[in-house]
Amino acid sequence: MSTTNVATPLPAGLSQTTVIAALHNHDLMIRTLCPALISYEFESGDMSTQAMYIVTDKKPIGQTTYKLTLTNVPDGVDSLVNAKPPVGVLTISGKWRVRNGQLVEDVEIDGNFMMKKMAKGNVEKTHPEQHTRLLEQMKA
Repeated sequence: MSTTNVATPLPAGLSQTTVIAALHNHDLMIRTLCPALISYEFESGDMSTQAMYIVTDKKPIGQTTYKLTLTNVPDGVDSLVNAKPPVGVLTISGKWRVRNGQLVEDVEIDGNFMMKKMAKGNVEKTHPEQHTRLLEQMKA
């Protein structure tokens, strides 16, 4: 299992309560997490607590479809991606939390060696941008 951490300071004037409410907005989270989103659909669960979605977006390796589960927790949201790319199974588990004036994301990646390495590089490159985009949505 490979792990990584991304932390972004909250902009001045943006309360932790506002950020947590945004994290609990699944539509906003999906649109933020998937900048090349093609489509998504609700599959099961309850959008106010835990829900599973089927997401299709464009990745560097082409179009991909995967299951995304978002679980609201008191101080943030847990995300779970279950993907089946051509080269194996990939699971990316994220814990998005608001604490100490920061948006903090702890990510665990599981899959074969090549998938973990590629996914970790992608997370480290794109997730700081996702944090910034999410926080900007709340300031607008």
